[in-house]
Amino acid sequence: MKLLKLLREKRLTAIGLNSGTSADGLDLAAIHINFNSRTPKIDLINGKTVRYPISLRKSIHNAINNRIDSIDKLIILDRQLGAFFGEQTKQYIRKLQGMGINPDIVASHGQTVRHLPHSVDINGRCESGTLQLGHPESIAEKTGMITIADFRQADIAAAGEGAPITCYPMWLMFSDNKQSRLLINIGGIANYFYFPADPDVTKIKARDCGPGNTLLDILAGKYFGLDYDRDGKIASRGDISYRLLSLLLADSFLTGKRGISTGRERFGIKFIEKIISHSKKIGLNKYDILATVTELTAISIARNVNSEIAQGGIRTIYLFGGGLKNKYLVNRLKSNLPNTDFISVKKLGHDPDFLEATCYAIMGAMTIHSIPSGLPHITGASQKTIAGRIIQPSHSSL
Repeated sequence: MKLLKLLREKRLTAIGLNSGTSADGLDLAAIHINFNSRTPKIDLINGKTVRYPISLRKSIHNAINNRIDSIDKLIILDRQLGAFFGEQTKQYIRKLQGMGINPDIVASHGQTVRHLPHSVDINGRCESGTLQLGHPESIAEKTGMITIADFRQADIAAAGEGAPITCYPMWLMFSDNKQSRLLINIGGIANYFYFPADPDVTKIKARDCGPGNTLLDILAGKYFGLDYDRDGKIASRGDISYRLLSLLLADSFLTGKRGISTGRERFGIKFIEKIISHSKKIGLNKYDILATVTELTAISIARNVNSEIAQGGIRTIYLFGGGLKNKYLVNRLKSNLPNTDFISVKKLGHDPDFLEATCYAIMGAMTIHSIPSGLPHITGASQKTIAGRIIQPSHSSL
């Protein structure tokens, strides 16, 4: 569909693409969104996940861990990811068309390889920024679809942190005027969303809590040769070292001294080196290390949401993200947040595996209609922002 016609459409079918902090694969979600009512109405069609080929995943992790030795390789990785996203989206579009569904737009978050929200000192000047790879022009070229991408950059330009960026679409899906709700996403980084029983979006609260699965996945790979600790079974065999835990909790982000968002730059390889160094001095085994780092995730989440639980009279917390499947981690959350139940957001009618991809589909549709989705009271931006840029293909859609 041509852009001019698309601008007039009140009902859109959008495909959202997301590759999270764990960088293990691409999530795709298709939605119908209707702008005819005061509040957009969203219906999820379905979703799918595609694992990255080993070589591509290795390249992504090299970029995240600052192991790419030239800008040339970073540029090529951007193109490779865009081509991969485009090809997978093209196949997904054909599947949808086989169901009689014709998508209007593609909205891609891309793969974050660097997130610098806290004014880094570069040559005497304080700068902030964020970088997502996944060449949206390649997606548009492969699919023939209008593509919206780079959702964080407008917020960064308006002096925000560029995160948490999905609060408004989450509010559209989960807010309830009669009941306050608290959602926790345990992805590579953990974050929460608090929606009070109030239609005023300025009452929303959200922020990153600290590490989610990233540290656990790195340790599972280093010590056990696994991609992750399935169900938290390995961690459950260890004992929590409160000495190590206290050292790790002294991190400035976890003590509330640094910003509202974070990433693998802080809770990645460098933090793992710190964990290993402290653990050797204390004399911990690998099971105790994994148990302690799981507790670090649970406590950092609990400390961030305690006040919202009290304020909203919260008795049920809704989970999504990969950590939802880590039974040991969820049990540690229950221990740190007694008198609350933890259940999947699926109980609220949304698939937890495709929730973030759904958010970007919503944001892409909002961008087409010039509706701001950035919330300055969350990100610290100077004003509301329309997230994302619009890329037009050189040829018509499939």
